[in-house]
Amino acid sequence: MGTGTVFRALTLTVLTPFLAGAAISDEVPQPLPEEPLPIGTAAPLFTVTTFEGNEIALESWRDHVVVLNYFITWYRDAARHLDVMERIATKFSADGLRVLSISLDEGQGGPEATRSFISDHNTAHPVAADPDQAVAGRYGVRALPAIFVIDTQGKIARYHEGYMDGDDARIEGMISEVLSGGTDEAQVAAAEATAPGETEEPVCKCFKEKD
Repeated sequence: MGTGTVFRALTLTVLTPFLAGAAISDEVPQPLPEEPLPIGTAAPLFTVTTFEGNEIALESWRDHVVVLNYFITWYRDAARHLDVMERIATKFSADGLRVLSISLDEGQGGPEATRSFISDHNTAHPVAADPDQAVAGRYGVRALPAIFVIDTQGKIARYHEGYMDGDDARIEGMISEVLSGGTDEAQVAAAEATAPGETEEPVCKCFKEKD
């Protein structure tokens, strides 16, 4: 199949959160969202421990634009997609961008599979594991890959779901907009109008269920 082929999206089952290495904040617990959190929503706080052993609290990245990338290692374009995140992290580091990828590979072997994957692909930006969806569930992640761009005020400014030909430029473009302060009402409305699932049919999540 070609690289533009549409695959059925993986449906994620949200589990009761807790995971060694990923912890939710001390905020008052809220019901888990049924859909990805909309633009303008305050990004839920969390703390994760990366595969390098570094603890990252989202709150500590306030005043920075943050790219939060949820993925799994076993879908077809996983390596290519993660390479895009790596390139973006390098390109915009001088602008203060922070990139965090979070693997949702499930089961006891999920974190180890992710560790091997990022080692094999020389991934340098921070990567953590969330096999029980302790963090992803609070963001309403329902299909992968899923990218949330969080602005310097800690609010979700952009969202992108899926990965297909041409998405490299789209992802970089939306990050550039937020880095340049593109969070006014007109730009937010435009981002919402072109969000996956609203104007495109079908939406390519470039993803098939594991055999």
